[in-house]
Amino acid sequence: MRFTKKVLALMLTAVLLLWPFGSVQADAKEIKVATPKISIKAAKNEKGIVLTIGKTKNAESYMVYLTFEADNTLYNDGAEWYSNDYLSCEDKYVADVLLSGKKKRKVTIKAEELINANCKTLPAGKYTIKVNAQYLGDYTSIINSEFSKPESLTIEAKKLGAGYKSSYDFSKVKKGDTIKFGAYEQDGNFINGQEPIEWIVLKKTKSQIVVLSKYAIDYMPYNKDLGTVTWGTCTLRQWLNKRFYENAFNETEQGMIKETSIKNKNHPEYKTPGGNSTADKVFLLSQLEMINTAYGFSKDYDTCDEKRKCAVTDYAMARGADPSIYEKTEEDKLSFWWWLRSPGYRDISAVNVGSSGSVDSIGTNAYYDMGIRPALVINL
Repeated sequence: MRFTKKVLALMLTAVLLLWPFGSVQADAKEIKVATPKISIKAAKNEKGIVLTIGKTKNAESYMVYLTFEADNTLYNDGAEWYSNDYLSCEDKYVADVLLSGKKKRKVTIKAEELINANCKTLPAGKYTIKVNAQYLGDYTSIINSEFSKPESLTIEAKKLGAGYKSSYDFSKVKKGDTIKFGAYEQDGNFINGQEPIEWIVLKKTKSQIVVLSKYAIDYMPYNKDLGTVTWGTCTLRQWLNKRFYENAFNETEQGMIKETSIKNKNHPEYKTPGGNSTADKVFLLSQLEMINTAYGFSKDYDTCDEKRKCAVTDYAMARGADPSIYEKTEEDKLSFWWWLRSPGYRDISAVNVGSSGSVDSIGTNAYYDMGIRPALVINL
């Protein structure tokens, strides 16, 4: 009996001593996750991207990464799309597809998921996708495969949409009328081409008309850089007179737009410098013009003026614009804030019109995004 107990004790000791080595040998088994093979194509009516992932050995989930290069010739300031959460930089996480790798999978990445619900189709440009596979195990040591070979897809769009015309007769136009002139993306359907821009006629003489866009057609900062700024030095002025001007108007239309001498006055109350005078094809209205009754506006800054209220296009909302849910325009559309060219109370700010139609004379930091309502003078 003593011998049996001794033998059992020795055997138990041996088991306890050898247990860790047995564990190490078990854990040492190497798990290799195959690199996925993928293909992509546009979904029906370019409403998204269909991603196909082939069978992938040992895959328990996939990580999908997408980059987007905008077609700047059609979408003007396409680089701005990089500010979106899903399109901001290379290898940006798009979706964690929790699917077994035992069979082929199809995943549709919808336009509203990439941009937002205001996008009816994918913006024109080049989309590149790559995928890696993961083995999760006990979640303490996740094993990743190499990335798949990147696959690219190019989405093309018409330059101009329905309703656009290239010849004009504004001889019978009156102050307060709405006209169509030029074209810009507005409806959030990026495949059907750019829509005609609607303009409100603020003033008419025998030789010219002064017009203001009816809607806030885009959404961006007054100036992309922090620091002192005036209308003459801001990036918004550069964009309006270069990229917007060249892409929104054809040669005939450009020939009709007058280069206007713009006086940039100091702030009437805070005396913030307005900067040098400029010569612009496209510009923003000033703070003082917002109380110009000849243009149809109220004579008071603080008045909630219906004529100063402005709705925003679906395209601008797709770019991030978030209109007020409390204020509406005369057309019963949600009202939005929009930039003026005048300096605010500090030299890093600019004046704007609020969603209620009152003028914010103190101004907003020029680095913030806000609605864009271009103005211009058309020679008759």
